[in-house]
Amino acid sequence: MGIAENLKIIRERIEKAANRVRRNPEGIRLLAVTKEVDPERIIEAARCGVDIFGENYAQELRDKHDMVEKALEKKIKWHFIGRLQKNKVKYILGRAELIHSLDSLSVAEEINKRAGKLGIRVPVLLEINIGGEETKGGIRPEQVEGFLVELGRFPHIDVEGFMTMPPLFDDPEMARPYFMQLRGLRDKLSSRFPNLKELSMGMSGDFEIAIEEGATIVRIGTAIFGPRKEALAAN
Repeated sequence: MGIAENLKIIRERIEKAANRVRRNPEGIRLLAVTKEVDPERIIEAARCGVDIFGENYAQELRDKHDMVEKALEKKIKWHFIGRLQKNKVKYILGRAELIHSLDSLSVAEEINKRAGKLGIRVPVLLEINIGGEETKGGIRPEQVEGFLVELGRFPHIDVEGFMTMPPLFDDPEMARPYFMQLRGLRDKLSSRFPNLKELSMGMSGDFEIAIEEGATIVRIGTAIFGPRKEALAAN
């Protein structure tokens, strides 16, 4: 199936998952993950109604942002969803509407410094390492409150919620406790930090479970565009 057909199926699945838990589907944003996706296919997805794209690499976001917007002759929304290094912040500020993966005070300092020079405020999500996996980035749940307090000294950063990537499971139900934990952490801290509205969680294999547990943004790549080049090369 092509991109249009894939998107139709995904949107139907999002609606059904939301209805199962009596949520409004309009409160769930579909983010199309463009890692290793050619600009031509991104343009096709945009013409099929996708309005948010997420990129893992800062320089690719810069290049694809400019190329796709020029081809479409209109603005589209980009989110940065990968690991962010200090020396790459310059490529995404002014291009990324939302950064999903802040987990370092040194990176926060760089964002705040550059945003101050541009005269802008930068919306971010904190990446939370719910699974405690050593190979993944993210803040441990017990460190989040202190991290939020520290971020209060950066006037050009707005923390809007959390993002997580649970361990990979063959059975998507196995991811449910991790999504529940992220939602619980958000709810616990929201009285002190009322701007924590967003939960970026759920990908191609488990987004319906994430929606049932409160996701406001689902990050879907393979189910829209097919397997990435690196996955195909491995098979």
